[in-house]
Parts: sequence; C-alpha cells; structure tokens
Amino acid sequence: MSIDEAKENKIVEKLLALESKHEYLNADFTLPYVAKKIKTNTTYLSYVVNKRFGKSFGEYSNELKINYVINEMITNHMYRKYSTQAIAESVGFKNAVSFAKSFRKRTGVSPAQFANNI
Repeated sequence: MSIDEAKENKIVEKLLALESKHEYLNADFTLPYVAKKIKTNTTYLSYVVNKRFGKSFGEYSNELKINYVINEMITNHMYRKYSTQAIAESVGFKNAVSFAKSFRKRTGVSPAQFANNI
C-alpha cells in the first residue's frame, strides 16, 4: 500500500493531537472510532500506525493507556490505591484481566506489584 507522505503526515499529526487530549482513555478509542474522528479510513490509519510506530493499532492504543497508568501511579499516590478493575476502567479497558495482562507485558509486574514498588 502506498499513500502520499503529506497525507501520512496529516494522519500522524491528527493522531498526536488526539493523544495530547488523552482521547485514548476513552473505551471507544478503537480503529474505526479514531479513523472517523480524524477523517480517514481504517486501512490508512492502520497502515500509518504500523509504518510510523512499528505496531498494530491495538498495541499502539494499549501502550498509550499503560504509559498513562504508569505515569499516574508514579505521580499520584491516590491512584496507587485503586483496584486493578478501577484502574482498567479509568483508561478505557473493558476488563481488568486484559488490562493486567497488557500491564505485565509492558512492565514485567502486575499493577499491584508496580504500585507497591514505588
């Protein structure tokens, strides 16, 4: 697939704008939702994320959410006291199990272990 670089840059620019507004915390932050929001199609969006970030849209989305949680846990002591389910919901994960799995994959420890180690 090939799309011109200007169009690709525009997609990345709009994606970064959504990131800066923490749109990824929304449970609706899916490939179709984002494509519609930035006025492109899912094929282009998926292609650009894969090309520019080296990962699938799902991996990209999960990474943003997990990085947000890590930052919140480090900077907000109250956030560390939340249950895994509450944290998962706060960043748009549908359930705690998939959140915990993604968190462990990224950090090597569970959310509770991470919070205890701070």
